[in-house]
Amino acid sequence: MRLIILGPTGTGKGTQAKFIARLLKIKHIESGAILRKEAKKNNFIKEIINKGKLVPDRLIIKIINKIIKNRKNFILDGFPRTLTQAKLLKFTPNLVIYLKTNKNNLVKRLLLRKRSDDTKENIKEKYNVYLKKTLPVINHYKRKKLLVTVNGNPSINQVSKNIKKILTKYLLQ
Repeated sequence: MRLIILGPTGTGKGTQAKFIARLLKIKHIESGAILRKEAKKNNFIKEIINKGKLVPDRLIIKIINKIIKNRKNFILDGFPRTLTQAKLLKFTPNLVIYLKTNKNNLVKRLLLRKRSDDTKENIKEKYNVYLKKTLPVINHYKRKKLLVTVNGNPSINQVSKNIKKILTKYLLQ
């Protein structure tokens, strides 16, 4: 099973991806953690992340494709972020889960997690980049009939329950 979980920064993708990985006993591949690790070795990536921008498509796709190579079961957390990345992935997902959350909830969540790149300016920039770059990815998977939308506004436990229902239904088909 190859899954993707998408949504804006702060929507709970990481939390829900960990839940799904445990539930299905699959590998959790978190693009943000991978990039933060890469940023420690690469100043170019570090500068981009610190500005709230996206790493160039060709660079991130190379990193991700290397990680997923030969893996059959995983959840890819927060990737692809652009339509080009979605088209350059070396696999077609079985299912794409889109956590849809309103902007006010996102801002509150991001400010509470107190990460160094979560300044008000960066949060605004990340959200604008998401609207411009990632919404086309969501529409891409929707057209391919691979997308399920989950309301990301309720509590973590309620979102997890909703995702579990969807996965149970999907796995029983």
